[in-house]
Amino acid sequence: MADEVKTLERIYRRGLSRRQFLQRSAALGISSAAALSFLAACGPGGTSGSSPSAAAGGGGKPAGADGPVKLSFFVYVGANQGVVPREVVAEYTKANPNVTIELYEGTNAETYPKMVAARKTTPDQPIVNFGFVNADANAKGDVDDLWETLDPANVPTLSNVLDSFKRPSNKGIAWGMVGIGLMYNTDNVKSAPTSWLDFWDPRFKGRLALSNGNHYLSGLVTTTRANGGKESDPAAIDKTIKLMSDKAKEGQIRLFFLSNDQVKQPMIRGEVWLSGWFNSSVDIWANQEKGPFGYAAPKEGQIAFTLYHHVVKGSSPAQKYHAEKIINMMNDKKWLSRYCNLTHSIPVAKDIQLDKELADQEAFKTKNIEGAIQLDWPTIAAKNAEWNERFNKEVVAFVK
Repeated sequence: MADEVKTLERIYRRGLSRRQFLQRSAALGISSAAALSFLAACGPGGTSGSSPSAAAGGGGKPAGADGPVKLSFFVYVGANQGVVPREVVAEYTKANPNVTIELYEGTNAETYPKMVAARKTTPDQPIVNFGFVNADANAKGDVDDLWETLDPANVPTLSNVLDSFKRPSNKGIAWGMVGIGLMYNTDNVKSAPTSWLDFWDPRFKGRLALSNGNHYLSGLVTTTRANGGKESDPAAIDKTIKLMSDKAKEGQIRLFFLSNDQVKQPMIRGEVWLSGWFNSSVDIWANQEKGPFGYAAPKEGQIAFTLYHHVVKGSSPAQKYHAEKIINMMNDKKWLSRYCNLTHSIPVAKDIQLDKELADQEAFKTKNIEGAIQLDWPTIAAKNAEWNERFNKEVVAFVK
């Protein structure tokens, strides 16, 4: 009996949810009656299946947080994106030697489906506990109910996020964005474009490149927004597709692209003068590669391709607690400033110190960050197949 109690105490100190605690106890041959009796003796402040926040006591340290805790931290691969996460992890684990953190590097596109699969098959064992999430995966995670609510007591940096980027119920924290605006050829365009409607300006006839499939880059969503409509308004979408179809027949569109190079190389050659693209790529192509690229934030607003930090549901209370603490470090002004400067990301928090060469760029100006367009990503995802079918028949088909 004494050995059984010691075993239960060891399991309890891991900070598992009630269900995880009972499953682990049963796996070790301990009866559910004994495990439930042990939990009852721990009192209302002990492990509970209600929620990690409840188990943590509203910002307090949950049971098991001082014992061995292992976390998986998803980070983006390449382009200096792993530098600051590694530095933060090193500092945090030095102060908390009981915590072990494994970096899971990749892209949201390849990792998100695996996260959803794990949620369905092993809901208490997510493949990543927390990490970086882009606008598309963020919207999908809302639909799939993947995100934990962050506790402001553990993540006080939530209050530093610009109001237009704050998440409902603190389900994650927005830390930055990539701006999508007007990319133009500086050799041939001497007066920078100023509006999403410049796609249809006669001076760019036969010189416009659009995405075939990503409708935040295809002109469909941005033209709809510039004309006062929304993605969720079928009549507004119909009007835009009609306009684009007419312009395609008139020869306004030079080509459609599916990859970076399919828009980059024609612009270098001077075949394309205007497109929609990411500010970070334009920055690299213009300032590091010395190509003929310019970036303009449209008067209607650049698109905010927002980036987040999330804790994934299924994490234990102890895992959630430490994940929140690390997320708070990542969003501290010191670390977030360093991350944004290294990766050329646009911060969406107050008082972040950027290198002058970045701060002077159009995409990084406060008015263009605060005025960025927040797209309806769930609607775009839901309508993508339908829009693609119409787009290919009514627009792409008329571009030779």
